[in-house]
Amino acid sequence: MVAKRRNGYSLIEILLVLALLSSAAFTFLVHIPQQMEERRLELSAAVLLQDLREVQQTALAENVWYKVKFSVYTGEYKIFRQGEFIRKVNLENGVHFANSPSDLTFRPTGTPDTGLTVMLASGDLERNVIVAPVMGRIRME
Repeated sequence: MVAKRRNGYSLIEILLVLALLSSAAFTFLVHIPQQMEERRLELSAAVLLQDLREVQQTALAENVWYKVKFSVYTGEYKIFRQGEFIRKVNLENGVHFANSPSDLTFRPTGTPDTGLTVMLASGDLERNVIVAPVMGRIRME
């Protein structure tokens, strides 16, 4: 008998590889939008946290008061130095304020005029940026 040499793959092998690749691609494509949503929310929360800390430190260093005004409807917040507009920051696309935070003023001592929780949301996900009322510790949950 002569042994046949096998060249190529059988139809079942090709179909099995295609099925595995398509299931992996489907799983990957289903999770991409959710991961993008999480990334946008994390980025917006981190930028807000950093901006509040920077405003607090600048108020203390310059010995002047700063105010942060939140605009729920436009998804932005504005930073003022003793009433003078400094800059505006927009939240990432798909991220919005889940509550109506009041304006936050940092005194020249770096302490806030009140405590505050800013809730950011994107889809079913939420992040809170919290300003403690007495010492002004700013953190994210």
